[in-house]
This record gives sequence, C-alpha cells and structure tokens, in this order.
Amino acid sequence: MSDEIRSFAESAADADWEAIARFVAGESDPAESAAVSQWLAAHPEDAALVAIVKARADQASMRSAVAVDAERALAAVRTRMAASSAVTGASTGAFTVHRGGASIPSVGSSSARRWRGPVFAVAAAFTAMVGIAQWRGGDTGTAQVYATTVGQRDSVRLSDGSTVVLAPGSRLTVAAGFRRGHREVTLDGAAFFEVQHDGAHPFVVHSRGAEIRDIGTAFSVNTDVNGRVSVAVTHGIVALRDTTAGSAAPVELRAGDRGVLGAGTVAVARGTVTEDDVSWTRGQLVYRDAPLAEVQADVRRWYGIELQVADAALAGRTLTATFRGDSAAQVVQVIALALGANVVQHGDTILLQPQGPGSTPNP
Repeated sequence: MSDEIRSFAESAADADWEAIARFVAGESDPAESAAVSQWLAAHPEDAALVAIVKARADQASMRSAVAVDAERALAAVRTRMAASSAVTGASTGAFTVHRGGASIPSVGSSSARRWRGPVFAVAAAFTAMVGIAQWRGGDTGTAQVYATTVGQRDSVRLSDGSTVVLAPGSRLTVAAGFRRGHREVTLDGAAFFEVQHDGAHPFVVHSRGAEIRDIGTAFSVNTDVNGRVSVAVTHGIVALRDTTAGSAAPVELRAGDRGVLGAGTVAVARGTVTEDDVSWTRGQLVYRDAPLAEVQADVRRWYGIELQVADAALAGRTLTATFRGDSAAQVVQVIALALGANVVQHGDTILLQPQGPGSTPNP
C-alpha cells in the first residue's frame, strides 16, 4: 500500500465511504452531494485526500488495459493491514443526509483524531470506492460476468470506454474477446448503457431474444416478469431486432423512442422517453402508467419481494408512483392503494387481490 493510500485510510476511519464513493463516482443525489460537499469544505485535509483518490481513479479509467479486481484487492489489503495496531478514536462534525425518509449514517472527523478500529477497514473502503466505478477492462480470453444482488447497483466501465450501470438483481455477461472487437454482451435484468461508437465493431446487447445494436447511443434495457424487453433511447440511435423471428428486419429507435419486444412483435412509442426512464440509476423508481409486469420485476430486484397478482383485471392495471428510499412495506402499501387492491403476505411473497372477502385489508 502506498504512503498516500495509507494516509488516506488513516485519516478517514470514521467516514461514510459509501456516501463519499457515490459522490466521487457522480452517483449522489442532490441532497447527498450537497451534504458531502459541505463536509469536505469543512475538512480540507480530508478533501485533499479524496481528490487524490479521484485523480487515481480518473487515471485508471483512461487506461483500457487496467483491470481492478475489488475482491482480490480487498484480500490483499486485509493481509497487509492485519498486523497494523488497532487504535481508538472519536469524531465530530458529523452530517446526516435524509434520502426518501431514510438517514444515511453520518460522516465524522476531528482535527485531533484518535483512530478507532483496524485501519484495514478504511483501506477496504478505499478499495470499494475504486470498485464502484469498476474499471475492469482486462481480456482474459473468457467471458466476464458482472452481477448485482437485491437492492444493489453497480457501474462497469468496459475496455472500449463504454459504461454500464447495472440495476439490482441483474447480470451482465461480456463476451470473450470483447477487447479484440467482439463487442457483444448479454443482459438478464436491467441496465443503462452509454456506448462508445465504433463503426467497424458494433456494440450489441442480447437479452431474452432481443438484439439491440448500437449506432452511437445511450439507452436503457429492461426485462419484465412476462419476458418482454423494453428499450428506451436517451441519445443516438439503436436497432432493435427479434432474434426469434428469423429474418425479421430490425426496428430503428432514435432518441426519445421506446421499443418493447414481446410475443414476437416490436411495439414502438415515438418521443415518449423522459429522464424518469433512467431515474433508477440514481436510486429512484418513477412510474408513469407503467405495466404491472414492469413493477413486479423492479420490486423483485430492488426489494427481494415476489409480487403476485392472480386477478386478470388487476394485472391489467397500470401504476403511476414515485419511490425513493422507501421501505419494502411502504412500496407495497402504495402499490396496493394505487391499484385498489388488498394484500395477503406470506414471507417475501405478496399477493395482490381485489378488495373483498377473503383478503387482508391494507394497513
């Protein structure tokens, strides 16, 4: 570990590095960004150290051959820091950010700190910070797989400079030989892509029978519980094709267009895509007359809840709602109220059914 990184670790033992890491990676919401900025302004020494980390991260992002393995780095940090003496400390100047009603643990420091806990924990936080942007571009000759768990987002920077934000409960497989021009990935779940265009080597996303071919683009891909694939284009152009339909011609989608592939057909809505369609990349779920199948998929990924709807009429309704930092119980309650449904819960499975006898009233 370099002297700079060790100094960074020892000077930030009490910091909330999840919040600071999101800030450095550009993933903070406005309230959190303002709070972190205010804290850094009040602690110039820590701000300087954060600047060092950001500079290192920016350097790594520009080296397509650099591959950061967060797990391996973390293991190495722990091995090297195991012999470090434990120290105790106290902190002041804490801040708390409220995101959708939930408080983020405070970040604290003191000009005269006494450190608490093993220093390797802070060094591990540094590793996590670098890992957030996932500068992983190495080509091992085999497919690379990136996966997120329930409620977890991840950012991946590919070797060609393209970036992918993975939604919770999603899986991205990068084809072997990606760096050699075979720019193909397979997605299960949801993701937002910002693609570096290369006319000689097209970027292709495969997802449940859909082929999305980039023509210099930023777009999101989302699969729902019924197997439909939705593509929302925020910039540029993509060609969407149903690979299960043989020689079916691709459908061109431009900025603002949405294409939904399902049951062998592609439905296109021109000019309907807004910022709300990618709000999930900032931790916010926004629905505007969204099909319930889309909501079910999101609730599974973000909260680990299986939302079931046995009634056909209820399943055909749409949802308009916004969730940001809400608990699973709050989300279910809002959905039930919006749909006029009652809730029957069995562990992590929630059954929505029409209001009437045999159902449990909403709280």
